Amino acid sequence: MDAPAPRTFDLIEHSNADHARTVLVDWMLGNGCSYACSYCPAALHDGSLRWQPAEAVLAFYDRLHRHYVHHRGRRVWLQFTGGEPTMHPRIIPLLEAATERGFSVSLISNASRTLRFWQRIAPHLDSVILTYHNEFAELDHFRAVGRLLAERMPVHINVTMRPDHFDRTLAEARALREAMPSASITLKPLRVDFDDVLFDYSPGQLAAMEAGLPATGPAQGAMPRGTMTAEAAGAPPQRVRANEFVIRGENRWQGYLCNAGLESLRVKGDGSITRAVCSVGGEIGRLGGEIALPAAPVTCTAGTCACVADILITKVRPAARR
Repeated sequence: MDAPAPRTFDLIEHSNADHARTVLVDWMLGNGCSYACSYCPAALHDGSLRWQPAEAVLAFYDRLHRHYVHHRGRRVWLQFTGGEPTMHPRIIPLLEAATERGFSVSLISNASRTLRFWQRIAPHLDSVILTYHNEFAELDHFRAVGRLLAERMPVHINVTMRPDHFDRTLAEARALREAMPSASITLKPLRVDFDDVLFDYSPGQLAAMEAGLPATGPAQGAMPRGTMTAEAAGAPPQRVRANEFVIRGENRWQGYLCNAGLESLRVKGDGSITRAVCSVGGEIGRLGGEIALPAAPVTCTAGTCACVADILITKVRPAARR
């Protein structure tokens, strides 16, 4: 079976209008992690970046509130990553401070911390993205954490699909689907060195990931991102999931105007700040220093849009701009 031919779109926008007014801040607090997965670059788990000082984090909270909430009427949604962000020694007071400022908060986590910990922080979370790494994860513990959280908030689960462990991982993903009918689950294709080249999947494996494991129950609450609506001249609008763009090789928007910096920010582990994970437009400041927060779209210069967070940003082909 041949891979589907890539499509070219004139406009890619959020299917949900609330997502379009949400500034999703992808914030790497450091790179210490409880796992060291074979497919994960060392820079994402080796602890070489110290955890960011709480004082600098709190000061940037206030900048975000002034620029996006007070002046532009947008909603700020913090999405803390790592490494494993729950390992930050001040993670609980940082979550409490975000709640006090009216921010929404997500964590991208491997769920490895105790059930007691998750019970403690759940009141300060609006959603979670749990990544199931079957090289290290314990299925029963992961399932217990996911069920605890799914009763209170939206839960998205990324299941990393190594080609050589595919059937076993798919069976575990189905067990998670059965345990958490309301959770959304992505069978996540892996890229070599987290770049633009996919691992060597068979056509059948690609088809299985594209088909996914749709939720069978109602979700609790709202997520900061969802599907995108893609439009092309002479064709009806299509709802597209992020991993569909990747699997079909359609995540290539060089030259498009992108709302990175208006709908997104990236705080790197070293404290540098960019408009998006891809760093389009270069560094705009650093924690504890001067920061020029964006007020206009930026032209995409990347050959491939490789990160899910960046794919889920509004993009317009200049010739089709309305």
